[in-house]
This record gives sequence, structure tokens and C-alpha cells, in this order.
Amino acid sequence: MGFIRLLLALAVFNSHFPLMEDVHIVDGHEAVLTFFAISGFYMALILDTAYGSPRRFYAARLLSLYPQYLFALVLSLTLLLALDVHPYTSSAEFRRFLADPGALALSLWSWLTMTCQDLFFCLGRTADGALHYVPATRDGVWRQLPLVQTWSLSLEVVFYAMAPFLVRMRTRTLVLIAAASLAVKLAVLFGPLRAQGFTIRFFPAECWLFCGGILAYRVHARLPREASALDWLLLAGLAGLVFVADAAPDEAEPFFLPGCALAAMPFVFRALRHLPLDRLAGKISYPFYLLHFTAIAAFEKFLEEPVGWHILVATLAGAIATHFLFTQGLNTMRRNLRLRPVLPVPAAPVPVPLKVRGGRS
Repeated sequence: MGFIRLLLALAVFNSHFPLMEDVHIVDGHEAVLTFFAISGFYMALILDTAYGSPRRFYAARLLSLYPQYLFALVLSLTLLLALDVHPYTSSAEFRRFLADPGALALSLWSWLTMTCQDLFFCLGRTADGALHYVPATRDGVWRQLPLVQTWSLSLEVVFYAMAPFLVRMRTRTLVLIAAASLAVKLAVLFGPLRAQGFTIRFFPAECWLFCGGILAYRVHARLPREASALDWLLLAGLAGLVFVADAAPDEAEPFFLPGCALAAMPFVFRALRHLPLDRLAGKISYPFYLLHFTAIAAFEKFLEEPVGWHILVATLAGAIATHFLFTQGLNTMRRNLRLRPVLPVPAAPVPVPLKVRGGRS
């Protein structure tokens, strides 16, 4: 699924600096929702094949995500404070924001833990600078986030905390949780809470995607090992849908591409799981996602008319460099902590489903 993840990261980039205005490429928010579905699949996969305890899983997730996140955060903060490089705020405005003790405490907590960044979208500032709840996202202080896009990591971290327990639940229990979450999502979209900005990034309304990914993995684990022509057809179809998903009706957008990804993942992963280039693409997608907004801001700061494709190439080069910069050190740390690498997953035998009573029902 690495190629798909990289395409989704490209879609997020396109939402922030349009490259393909004549193409109905999926909107950035819906691309992130599809990331959540893929994340559920991968966490079920690695918990089933790589880690024997929640502690080892948490340690591996921390090593996989935090160093590159911290690097991107420090880079963004340095450019903002030293050169006024940021897509939405200035160094002076940022310093005024942090002058409030509540804002400073929330910022430090969110930067260091990767949690609570979603709260910036439903908090505003009073005349004296204090934080207060605001219903409209446009009035939030999210513009003061050094990495605006990393609100999604806050939801991911909540899921990672729950993942070792979710993957051991019976299938029927997991289906009920997913159904309850989907009901919350529908109530948010079509009920009176729709006007409240916090519901756009509300974990209970998105948990169905993570649970759906776990269920998709259980389907994959029961498939024959050999890839088929159907797998490659679904891969091509899913990749193509990334470029047309924005043409779906507005009410269907939050469900269209994520739902298609959930249905196709068991087969698409079977087609791609032996390809090192696909694994590399997946690993590059994470630093690409972290760095793209900073790259856009830098080009817009120093060039009068920046060219989107130049920014894209520079971001991709930075993502590749960041990946290889951290790879050796992270692998050494995993070995020292006796953590098995998350990927590649052994090609054989067939992944064994979780041995939970009733887990296949």
C-alpha cells in the first residue's frame, strides 16, 4: 500500500498548493481519512506478525514516528522564528500567541506528545489573548501550529494507544464499535453538530476507519497467499479513484475513497507486499506529509511566483533525504531494544490470523 499512501500524501499537497486544478483529485481531508483506514490495516498486520506485547508495539511506533516528526517540528519552528517562514502566521504573531500561559502550555504539550493538536481548530483567542472555545474552525488558532497538517497525528496516536486491545477483540465486537462510530459520523454530518468545528476532527467519529482497517486485515489473512489478476486490477482502480474522488457528491466524499480503500486493501496489499519499492514509497510518504507545508511556505516566502512542480520535487527530495537520514539510526535502536523491524513483513508463510476466541466469527 506504499504507492497508495504516497498518492494520498500528494493529494494533501495538492490541497495546500494546487497542481492539478483540472483533475478531481481527492481533497486533502478525505485523503487523511483514507490514511486512517490504511493505518488500521497496518497496525493489525504488524501486531499479528511482528510484536508479542503492547510495550514492544508502542516502542516501535514511537521510533517510527517521533524522530522524523521532531525533526520536521524543529525545522518549522526554526524557519518561522528566524525567517518568518510559515504558511499562515508570522514570527511576531506566533510570539504573541505563546505569550499567553495557556497557549504556551497547550503548544508545548502538543508539540512534545503529538496529541491535542486537533484542539487548535476549536479554540480561539479573546481580546486579552486567552483561549476559549469557538464553533467555527476558521476562527481557531490552528494557524499557530508549526506543522498545521499534523492534527491527524493526534488521532493516530489515540488509535495506536488502543490498537493492541482492538486487534484482540472478537470480530463481532469490532463490527459493533465500527458501526457505533459510523453512527456518530453520520450524526455529526447530518445533525445539529455539523456547525461545530471540533466534530471535523473528532476521534469517535473516525474510529470506524481504524476498525475497518483491522477488519480488512482479517479478510486478507484468510485469503490464499498467491496474488491474482484481481489484486492488480483493484490496485489500478484504487489508484485511479484517488484522482477522481473529489467528483463524488459532497455528502459522500468522507465515505467514498476511504470505503473503497477498505474494500480493496486485502487484495491490494497481497499484490504489493513483496515489492521493496512499494515499501520505500510508503516510508517516504510520512516525511513527505510532514515537510510539504514547510516547503510550500519557504517557496512562497522567497519566490514571487513559485512553481508547484518545483515545490513538489523539492519536498519529495527532502522526504527521501529525511528517510535515509534516520533509517540507519532507527534500525540500530530497534536492534538494541530487540524490536523486530515493522516492515518488511516476512513473505511466507501466510499471515496467521489473531488467535482470539471468536475472532473469525
